[in-house]
Amino acid sequence: MNKRARFLHQVYRKAVKIFLSIRFDFQTWFYCPLPKGPKIFVSNHFSSSDAHFVTTIMKDDIHMVIGPGFNVPLLKTYLTLADQIPANNKENRSKVVQRAKEYINQGDSIYIFPEGMLNTGNSLLEFKKGAARIYLETKAPIIPIGLIAPMRRVKKKDSSFVGHEMTVVSKNYYANVGAPMTFEEEIEIAKYDRAKAEELITEKIKKEVEFLINDIKTNRFWS
Repeated sequence: MNKRARFLHQVYRKAVKIFLSIRFDFQTWFYCPLPKGPKIFVSNHFSSSDAHFVTTIMKDDIHMVIGPGFNVPLLKTYLTLADQIPANNKENRSKVVQRAKEYINQGDSIYIFPEGMLNTGNSLLEFKKGAARIYLETKAPIIPIGLIAPMRRVKKKDSSFVGHEMTVVSKNYYANVGAPMTFEEEIEIAKYDRAKAEELITEKIKKEVEFLINDIKTNRFWS
């Protein structure tokens, strides 16, 4: 990440941390310390708040795969200067894996929401295969994250800034960070059936994210 993008990213991350410390009960759990080096962070996506809050979980330089945000002119400018990855149209989506690979090869990490859009909060949507494709290209470990908030804290809100309704969270937000995932068996399968390897990796990621969400509900602190 270049100096300008790193500066913007660090300033924004600090601002979000301050906001969360003042306004939220934000709990994060880690199954183990995060490994050094580039990683592929993967989580569910139930609110527009997710893209902001999750940047505070790790210390990595993060390039997040973002869709609708790149359709907002002022926000697009910031996201571009901060070296985030556009996925707001077919052309940009076709370049996501290559861009992610380039950033990982530079030593940075990637954050991607495989559902591609917000779920209802009750169940996960189908996971798309972008994370699996990035993994097979880079072999960077995947870090699964389960995100959740009490449904009473998740509200629809009109936003004049982005020009459409947003789903936002207030007061309570929880993140459960799982152990690094690698896929040696699927790497071998990919040598003769790439599509099958992508499918298997994607299924395993989704299953782990579901486990992490349920783990918060049943075993972690819940308020």
